[in-house]
Amino acid sequence: MLPDLLRQMGFETPRRDIDKPVIGVSACLMGEPVRHDGDHRRHALVHDQLVALVRVTPVCPEVSIGLPVPRPPIQVVELNNQRRVRGVADPDQDFTEALSEQAGRLPGSLSGFVLKSRSPSCGLGTTPVHDTRGSARGLGDGAFANALAARHPRLPMANDCDLDDPLFARAFVLRVFCHHHWRAGGNAALRMLRHRSATLGEPLLSGTRRFLDRLARATP
Repeated sequence: MLPDLLRQMGFETPRRDIDKPVIGVSACLMGEPVRHDGDHRRHALVHDQLVALVRVTPVCPEVSIGLPVPRPPIQVVELNNQRRVRGVADPDQDFTEALSEQAGRLPGSLSGFVLKSRSPSCGLGTTPVHDTRGSARGLGDGAFANALAARHPRLPMANDCDLDDPLFARAFVLRVFCHHHWRAGGNAALRMLRHRSATLGEPLLSGTRRFLDRLARATP
């Protein structure tokens, strides 16, 4: 159970919302019907377990830039050695910059982000990349996810499908709480977290310490 893992690291489950880490979540994963087809992709772990431990900020970059629900589908296209997000039916519609700019409009208090896999806006390394004829040629990032990772390289990020792996889900939650405490306490907090991490077994121990080392090379 995630609360047991947090207690093992010395984290008490916050009773007040104001004390909880804040994470962004693709809104469709929270059950909001914002997808291009008017549906959602509610994710059980995110919706039923994480919300008890963190504060969630639902985000749909596509709706945020004014696209309707439902809406014509969009896709990532490799064009002149650049990856663009364009309309499937109308390739002259290019949403790349608009979606990327949404990453700069998020609250500065985030300590993690859960993204919808395969999305042309939110997918992280899982989004189909097409050629100009519409054939899928590989996988990459959605425009929003790419900009988010560039702006916040130490922010814990995960696709929804990543969290289907219990070990990955445990590692992600630990990183969210470590990031939250680092933001509040700086290097002193990192020293405490590194000491506490000794209670973890492998591979969580090595992974958590590598993440703490990344945070130590930055300024919160």
